[in-house]
Amino acid sequence: MNTKKCLVLLFSAMLTLTALAEGNLGAHNFIIWANGGVTNYVGSIPNATSQLGGGGGLGLGYEWRDQIFLLQTGLGFRYAQSGFKCDYMVYEVPQCTDSEGDALTYQYLERGRKDQYTQLTAQIPLLVGAHFSYFYFLGGAKINIDVMRKAEVKANYATQGVYDILIDPLANMNNHRFYTNVPLSTTNKSSLKANIAASLEIGAEFNLGETRSGDTFMRVAAFADFNMLDDRKTSSSSMLRMGNVPRMNVDREDMMKYVSQQDYLNSSTAENAIRQLYAGVKLTVLFSTDVKYGCVVCQGGYPSRRDLRRGSRIQH
Repeated sequence: MNTKKCLVLLFSAMLTLTALAEGNLGAHNFIIWANGGVTNYVGSIPNATSQLGGGGGLGLGYEWRDQIFLLQTGLGFRYAQSGFKCDYMVYEVPQCTDSEGDALTYQYLERGRKDQYTQLTAQIPLLVGAHFSYFYFLGGAKINIDVMRKAEVKANYATQGVYDILIDPLANMNNHRFYTNVPLSTTNKSSLKANIAASLEIGAEFNLGETRSGDTFMRVAAFADFNMLDDRKTSSSSMLRMGNVPRMNVDREDMMKYVSQQDYLNSSTAENAIRQLYAGVKLTVLFSTDVKYGCVVCQGGYPSRRDLRRGSRIQH
C-alpha cells in the first residue's frame, strides 16, 4: 500500500471516530503534551552505522473518554536530530587513463564520514486506548510530514591510482590529481515527505484537581513511534555516478560532487528500507469540559455519568 492510500485511510478513520465521539455521551477533554527522547534509524547501509540522536515535541489536541475507552487526535510538531557514521569506504572508477596514456583505476577513499539529519516534523495522531484506575495506554498511528529535513554530510577524502604494472597505488601526488585528506562537506534539504508511524504510549494518570469547568489531569508516560514506511527518498542514484565522471579530469573541488553528492537517505546506497525510531517520555495535561453527560440518577444514586466516573454519589 502506498503513502497516499495510507494517508487517505487514516484521515477517514480519524474523521469517522471523531464524529462518533461527538454524537455519544462521555467526557470531552482538551489536551496539551510535550515529549522528549532519543531517535535512531533502523536499517542496513554498507560500512555505515546509525548514530543515536535526540528530539523533542509539543502538541495540542482533543480526547474523548467514555468510562474506560479513550480516543485521541490532535496536531503536534517534533524537532529531532540523528544520522549515520561511516569510518572508511572506497569508491572506484575503472578504465581510466592518466596524462601519459597509462591505464589505471581511479579510487576515492572516504574516511570519517558523518551524515546528520535535522528534521521538523508535523504529527497528526490517531490513537485509541483504555484507562484503568491510575494507569492508561494508547496505541495507533501517527501521520508524520517532514516540514523540513536537512542533511549535513562531512568527510575527509583522498584519491589514488591503482596500476596493473605497479604493486602499490600511487598517492599524494597533486600534479596527477592524487590528493590526501581533503575535508569536504555538503548540505541537502528536502520537505513535505510523509510517513506513517506505529505508536504506543503507556503511563499513569493523576487528578490535579477540580475547577468550575471540570477536572484537570496530568499523565506521565513512556512512548515509542516507529515509521512503517521507508524514510529514503525514492531514488535510483548511487553515491558515485560512474558514467558522469570525466576520465582523469576531476579536481579536489569536484570530489564531493561525484563521490557523495547525495546523503544516505537520498540515494540507493542503503540495501534495505530505512525507518526511524523515536522513543522517550511524554507529559500530557488534560482539561475536561464536562459536556454531554447523560443522567443516570437511577444507577445507584449517581447524578450523572461524570459523577459516576468520579465515584461521587448524591447525598440524601
